[in-house]
Amino acid sequence: MRIGSAEVLRIEEYHGLGFPPKAFLPDWDDRLVEKHLHWMVPNHYAPDEGRLVGSIHSWLIKLPNLTVLVDTCSGNHKHRPDSPFFSMMNSTYLENLSAAGVDPDDIDYVFCTHLHIDHAGWNTRLLDGKWVPTFRKAKYVVSRTEFERLLGDETPSDDDLNLIADTIQPIIESGQWLPIDAPFQLCDELLIEASPGHTQGHCHLILSAGDGRAVFSGDIVHHPIQVHIPSWNSAACSETEAAIPTRIKILEELSETGTWLMPVHFAKPFCCRIGKAQDEGFICVIE
Repeated sequence: MRIGSAEVLRIEEYHGLGFPPKAFLPDWDDRLVEKHLHWMVPNHYAPDEGRLVGSIHSWLIKLPNLTVLVDTCSGNHKHRPDSPFFSMMNSTYLENLSAAGVDPDDIDYVFCTHLHIDHAGWNTRLLDGKWVPTFRKAKYVVSRTEFERLLGDETPSDDDLNLIADTIQPIIESGQWLPIDAPFQLCDELLIEASPGHTQGHCHLILSAGDGRAVFSGDIVHHPIQVHIPSWNSAACSETEAAIPTRIKILEELSETGTWLMPVHFAKPFCCRIGKAQDEGFICVIE
C-alpha cells in the first residue's frame, strides 16, 4: 500500500489460528464479545475451534532514500521451550521478503518495538551452524530502556536466555545495535516514541510521509477486539497498569484522523483506521 510518499509492505511469517481467547485475553467475556461476532468471524475469531485468528508479520517501509523493517517476527530454528507455538519455526519469511523485491542487504534499519521472541527473531539466522545477523548492512534500533530491561533481568526465562544467546548477542558482537532514547527522529519521515505498557521499554514508530500518516504500533494492540474494548490487556503485557492508558491514548490520537494503525498481529486485512464508538471505546474502520 502507499502511505503518502512511502510504500509499505507486509512480510508474513504466519497467518492463521492463534491462542484460545481466554488464555490470551484474560478479561475475555463471551457476553461482551457477542455483539462483535458479525465482524470478528471468521477473519479474527474461530468460535468452532475456540481460537483467535492472528498474524505474525513485519512491516517494510520503503522511502525514496531509506528502507526500514519494523519488527522481525519469530525466526526459524529457534528453541523456545516456554513457547511451543514460536519454537523451531520453519517459515518462508525470507522467501516472502524476496518476493516483495527486497534483499536482506537492502535494509538500512531494523526497528524492534520491543524485544519479545516474536518481534526480534529474524534479527539473526542460522548459517553454517552459527547465528549471524540476517540484515548485514542494517543498524538495529531499539529503545535503550527495552535493551537494558532484557539484558538486566535477574530472573530471565529460558526463552529470554535463548533470545539473548541466538538473537541479541550476535548483533552486539557485530556492532549493529543502536539503542536510542525516545523520542528519536530516525529520519525526516519516521519518529520513534515511547509507549510503555506491554513492556517497560516498548516503543512505536510514526510515519509522516507527504499527506500520509501511519503508526506502527507493535503490541500496544494485539487483536482488533482491544480497539473496541481497550481496557483488555493481553496475557503478555508485563506493565499492566501502564498498558491500558497507553492503548487508549494512542487510539484517541488516531481516532477520526485518517491515520493508519499498523499492528503486528492483526489478521486480514492486517491494518485499519480508527473511529470513535457511539458508547465507549473505538472501532476499526476497514477499507
